[in-house]
Amino acid sequence: MNLIEHLKQVPEFRAARGQRHALWLVLLLIILGAMMGYWGYRPLAEFVETYGEQLRRKLNLPQDTKLPSYSTFRRSYAATRFSSFSHRL
Repeated sequence: MNLIEHLKQVPEFRAARGQRHALWLVLLLIILGAMMGYWGYRPLAEFVETYGEQLRRKLNLPQDTKLPSYSTFRRSYAATRFSSFSHRL
């Protein structure tokens, strides 16, 4: 099983109103951004801005797919209980 398949198994913890982006995608972007040195909400937003087109291509996402913003990363970090799914990875 690859990383994306694992992330797709993480239980949704966000309210329905906060689910504009797939949870697996938000978590994957946090991981990829961190691996490239983009630590924090604003740097992650910069990462998405810089590499968005390449990410869409590599992940086979439609070109009109909106990627998470600074505030989405901030809310996701605040709400995520990483210990609740770390055993899955």
